[in-house]
Amino acid sequence: MVYAEGADPISAVLKTGTTVSGPGLCLVNDGTSNTLDLSADGEIAIGISAGDSTRDVDGTLSTAAGATVSFYPLGGVLMVQSEASQTYTTGLLVYVGASGQVIDSDDHSSKVLGIYVGDGASSTSAGDLIPVMTAGAATA
Repeated sequence: MVYAEGADPISAVLKTGTTVSGPGLCLVNDGTSNTLDLSADGEIAIGISAGDSTRDVDGTLSTAAGATVSFYPLGGVLMVQSEASQTYTTGLLVYVGASGQVIDSDDHSSKVLGIYVGDGASSTSAGDLIPVMTAGAATA
């Protein structure tokens, strides 16, 4: 599966101090600074990272003001990073979890990211990419 077939990533500024290490992390809008941040439990995702955020001259992920990241807006099937020890079955709702990763069940504050559309999977390791139809993401 192509990572985000038919979609082009867009670029945005990250909240100062935030780094994104790789594709598939859930991003949210930080309303106080109009920048992007990694999701936390209970937040509404607006996109999925397309890769690493800005790096400094030494190749280290930058935490400086103005660092950027490319991301895919929600709306189609996107490959998203899972938290560890999650089990997904085809058609299962997937929720926005902590640290930009997703979880397999609602913990009473999590927001729906979409529907798992892959084959039934066994328990995941942190960072495993899973296919999620994000057209059904929560907006409130």
